[in-house]
Amino acid sequence: MKFSYRNEKNARFISAYYHKPLDKPDWYKVEAVSDDDAEILLYDFIGWPFNEAGEFIRLLSGLTQKNIVIRINSPGGDVWDANAIYNAIKAHPSKPTTRIESIAASAASYIAVAGSQRQAYKNTMGMIHEPMVGFFGNQYEIEDVKSILSQISDIMIDMYADNTNVGKRELKDMMKVETWMNAKAMKEKGFIDTIIEAGKPVKAQFDLSMYANAPDFLSVEPNNEPTQRQIEKVLRDAGLSKNKAQAVLAGGWKALSGEQETQAAIESAQKIINLIGGNRNG
Repeated sequence: MKFSYRNEKNARFISAYYHKPLDKPDWYKVEAVSDDDAEILLYDFIGWPFNEAGEFIRLLSGLTQKNIVIRINSPGGDVWDANAIYNAIKAHPSKPTTRIESIAASAASYIAVAGSQRQAYKNTMGMIHEPMVGFFGNQYEIEDVKSILSQISDIMIDMYADNTNVGKRELKDMMKVETWMNAKAMKEKGFIDTIIEAGKPVKAQFDLSMYANAPDFLSVEPNNEPTQRQIEKVLRDAGLSKNKAQAVLAGGWKALSGEQETQAAIESAQKIINLIGGNRNG
């Protein structure tokens, strides 16, 4: 199905809003597989414009193990892609277990409630809210999107009502104000079945600034520090050889001390690295 909001300009808008590049493909992986058991880590943004949910669904459909656990740490994502994953989990003959390992916000909560057994570590959180969209368009396009959002909201309320012990009126109120729930609250309201006491779940490392009421302890600043590959490229673009660039990465600027012919390249590269967020001392 082709959705009108899925276009290049909106993809760029969402990418900038989430401080997340569009070319990051590794959003899930199979962590452990045996003849009887399989685990899938769902540890990133869900669906368009960052990844293709069909890929996840095809992998899940191909698993024949009788015990499948889907481990979730996600800030959410595209509601239609999450809906497709929800239906695939519900339809799977092995009746997968879903487990919240840090955060299941927004569309990720859709997936968390799909399991036949729904678990969460004690120090995790879930969140539900009204559907949102990253959008750039004119007044007529906005009216179309508003109508679609209203319909999606009704679908979400029905889905949560089918999988929790919360009534539709309360769910509508919860979504309207953006409701965050710890594991205890999720269990009381029927979003999960079991709280796991043991283990050390990972900390959520997502920019949640797009959400109005995200708890402060979950919020992290966008990671603007360049990667080693980015820094090496900057160094080589500034005129250093591959060996000298790698020497800087390994030992800092002091690795090139005394080499006067590289001083201009060093100064140029350092300025660029500072501009893109690096703060490396030699």
